[in-house]
Formats: sequence, C-alpha cells, structure tokens
Amino acid sequence: MIPNQWYAVLSSHVLKKGQILGARRFGKDLVFFRSGSGNVSIMTSLCAHRGASLAKGCLTDGNIACPFHGIQYDLKGKCVHIPSEGLSSKQDFSRFNLIYYPSREIGGIIFAWYGNKEPDHEPDYFKVITDSSYTYDHTEDAWKVQYSRVIENQLDVSHLAFVHHNTIGRGNKKVCNGPKVVWLDDNTMQTSANNEVDIGQTPKSADESMIKDTNLTFKFPNMWLNHVTDKILILAFFIPVDDENSIIALRFYNKITGIRAIDKMIAWLGSRANRIVEKQDKRIVETQLPKVTGTRMTEMLVAADLPIVEYRSKRKELQDKANDKPKEKANSEDPNSNSMTNTLSKGGTAMPLMNTKAMYKLSYGLFVCTAVRGDKMNGCITNTAVQVASEPNRISIAINKANFTHDMIKESGACNISVISKDAKFELFKHFGFQSGREVDKFAPDAIDALSKALEEGAQTKIYETADNGIPYITAGTNAYFSLKVDKEVDLGSHTLFICEPTFMTVLSDTPSCTYEYYQSDIKPKPRPIGTTPKGETVWKCLICGYEYIGEDLPDDFICPICKHGKDDFEKIIK
Repeated sequence: MIPNQWYAVLSSHVLKKGQILGARRFGKDLVFFRSGSGNVSIMTSLCAHRGASLAKGCLTDGNIACPFHGIQYDLKGKCVHIPSEGLSSKQDFSRFNLIYYPSREIGGIIFAWYGNKEPDHEPDYFKVITDSSYTYDHTEDAWKVQYSRVIENQLDVSHLAFVHHNTIGRGNKKVCNGPKVVWLDDNTMQTSANNEVDIGQTPKSADESMIKDTNLTFKFPNMWLNHVTDKILILAFFIPVDDENSIIALRFYNKITGIRAIDKMIAWLGSRANRIVEKQDKRIVETQLPKVTGTRMTEMLVAADLPIVEYRSKRKELQDKANDKPKEKANSEDPNSNSMTNTLSKGGTAMPLMNTKAMYKLSYGLFVCTAVRGDKMNGCITNTAVQVASEPNRISIAINKANFTHDMIKESGACNISVISKDAKFELFKHFGFQSGREVDKFAPDAIDALSKALEEGAQTKIYETADNGIPYITAGTNAYFSLKVDKEVDLGSHTLFICEPTFMTVLSDTPSCTYEYYQSDIKPKPRPIGTTPKGETVWKCLICGYEYIGEDLPDDFICPICKHGKDDFEKIIK
C-alpha cells in the first residue's frame, strides 16, 4: 500500500441510507455505514468491548450500535455511549474509540483515506465520474492477487495479442512500438498500445512512438481510464482487499446518442463486453507469483514493460515519501562515500542514509515448515523460527501470506518445523522453496522420488516421516524437528507471526544447523557468469528490469534503455 492516499474503495450504490456494510479493505475488516442524513463513515469493524462485528449492528440516532451490548460509536469512531454504564455516566470512554478512516463521496464512488496522518489533499479523480452528460454501468469482480498486480495488467500493452487474441487483441499485432509514457501531472501517467504485425521490422523506441487517441491513463493510487473515444470511456478502480485479494470495479461510460435511456442500454452491453475481456486477464494474472509486486523482483522485463516500470518506480517513490525514507542508493559500497557524512536533513537534525545491506548481516537459521489440510500436504522454507519464551515454552514462526503453507496453518492451527542442517543440499531448498504448493504437489510420490534421487545421485533416501500430529517432518538434510500447535497469531502485513506451543520435539542428528550465511556461501550455487562475453568483459545488470550492460565501467550518465533508470540501479555481476 501507499500510505497517505485516497483510495477508491466502494461504489456508492451498494450503501443505502441507514445501511451498514462490512467489507475487507487494506487488509483490515472495516464497516461502512450511511447515516440517515446521507453521510458515509468508515471504521474498523470490531467493537472494542468484546470484539463483536459492528456489521451486524444497527444505526441509532446517527451512531452505529454494537449488536452484542449496544455500545454506540459516532461517525468518527468515537465511543459515545455504553448502555451498561447508564445515560448519566461521566466516564471517559476514549479507550473504546475505534480507528476511523476519513471518507469522501464523489461521482458515485466512496474514497477512503489510508495513512498515518490527517488528509492533506483531496482525492484525485477523472472528471468523467462527475460529468452528468455520460451514463454508465458498473460491474465488479474479485481477483486472488494484490491490487498492484491488477493495475500492472491494465498497463501491460504486450499481452493483448495473446491473452485477448479473439477480443480487443485481434489482428496478431505482436510487435510493440515504444511504448511511450508521459506524465500529465505528478500523479497521472498516460500510455497507449502502439502495436503492429511482425513483418520483420525493428520496434520503434519510446521516443519515436506516439500516444494514440485510444489510450490508457492511470491516477495514483488506484484509478485507471481507457479513452476509447470522446464518447466512450472505460473507468476502473482497483480495490485493495489484502495482500492476496483485490476487487476490480469497472464502469462503462458513454454518451453516444445523448438519449439517456438508449445510452444506458449501450452502457449495459458495454459492461458485458468488459467482463469478457476482464475474465481473460484474470485467468492469467491469478497465476502470477508473487501476488504483490515491487521494484526489485526476479522478473526479466523488456522494453514493452516501460509503463509497468514507471508505475512501480512511482509507487515506490510515494511509499518512501510517506514513510519518510531516503531514496535507496544501489552503490552503497562506493569507496568515495563516507558513511559518517552521508546524511540528509530532517527537521534540522542530521539523519544517516539507511543502508539496507545491513539486513544481510543478520544471521538466521533455515527450516522447512510443513502443514496438512485435509488430504493435502505442503511445505515451505522459512528463516524465522525462534524460541520467544521459556515459561511457558513458545516458538514463533513468521510465514509469508503468499505461501500456501500459510493458509494451511491458519486453517489447521498446527505445523511442524524441521531444522535444516549443513548436510542439506540445494535441491532440498529448491524443492520446498522455489515452487508454490498451489501449483504443484510437493509430497506427490513422483515428486518425492525425484527429490530423493537428486539428493543422493540416484540412490533412494527417505525424505520425510509423519509425526504423531499427522503432519510430515523432513528427515533428509535436517537435524531436529518440532511439532507445533498455534496459540496466537499476529498480523505483520506481508507475514503472519504464529506464536506456537511445542507439543513434541526431538534431535535427528548432531550435524550443525545451517545458517542463512552458510546457505549463501556453501550451499547455494554461485551465480552463473551472466552475460559472459568471449573477451571476459564486466557485466552490469539493472536491478529494476534485468537489462545487461557490457563494459568495465558504467558511464555516470548511463540510462537503461528498457526501464530508463540510471547508474544507481545497476550492480556489477562479474569482473
């Protein structure tokens, strides 16, 4: 998420006067309600008293009342009445106050402020939503990826001939000229698909390309407009549910005839066409991993991905600005840089730039976390399993929400942790860490047999046993295992921290445990000499898109031809 932004989160038509609606947004369970006067309020949904959902409550005198004990909250989440304390109570109920999300309602769309401060600007939106000369039809669909993935799909111009070969991508136009990206203002970027049939030509550069009349415009943080013609516009807002789910809200606007009844019918038909195209996208995008995108990923991008690179870069810039972070320096080991003087000014105080490479100095153990749901077994690699208390004995594990194992633990409330030893081979990490249990069955007999042969060069070796809790634990390349029962959960954003009670533990071998540092230095295969040339020149790799520059020195003014990032975002691969 980008903090301190107005997000379009709900269509007005689903929230009637006097109505209460529970909905998940920003990874939180929220409650929306519209008072009798028409004002919209958004706040966290659980009553501070006993945790009952206010979505099941009712409106009383303009306040929302908890269905459990009648505790009332006003439009800003302030606790104004606790019935059991009596009407004449003079107590301060501020400890019951709920988190409140400021809201605006514009053009039939409800915007919510997500941030760590009060709003300092109003929502930025496309004027069509308030233009009464247009009529529109509204549809929505839920996607099983974070909203950033859905946005990037709408900015992707090179997938049209493949994903939409029989709809909007007809014509087999596979060659992508550019694409050109222009910034209409600091918050709004525009691009267009300028594609051609491949007859052997070289694609035009972004500078040589053009923004066509049919174009795409995106406003941060989550609103997009497809300008088909001046009389036909398709608007979308990408609703952030949580890190694994989002909702795409699509509106087909038109004023083709100027007769509202006819234009309304056209909009309805346009929405049906939108849904066909949207379903084609959804089928593919839901397979992408990870479910959340960012600037530093393992993807290898091409020139046609420039709109996506621009989106990611701007999103990162806005996130850093909201979190008061300095811009990252890729070449933090520059010998000419003095860490004592490399500072920024904040409120008159010198503040050192943050060197994120310090994270690599932390030492971790490595583990295989396994879980069972129904007849499905799965496991993943984690480096965060530690004892956090001795009386009572508790072990914490942090599991990424994108992992299938995470979902299995949340549902079953149990898992096993196998401690990886220095005897482990890279194939063990590859099997449990480099593929998703949503896509493959890691414990299928054929998969286990292949892993066994890979670990022992053809010989059969036992990979796992089943513990008394019915969950497998790994015996190959490990020195101990723990059976864990989940006691508490803590939402950490991208991860869930499970606080667990050990129900069984035992030692499997005396081989020392594998640390993250040992894995990097002694187990993980050394990077292949990417881009090795016959002359053995140095290769510089762009951390943003993967482009490789060959040469001993990278010019200070070098600009990546793919993503347009400068020297600071390149690293030296070989020398």
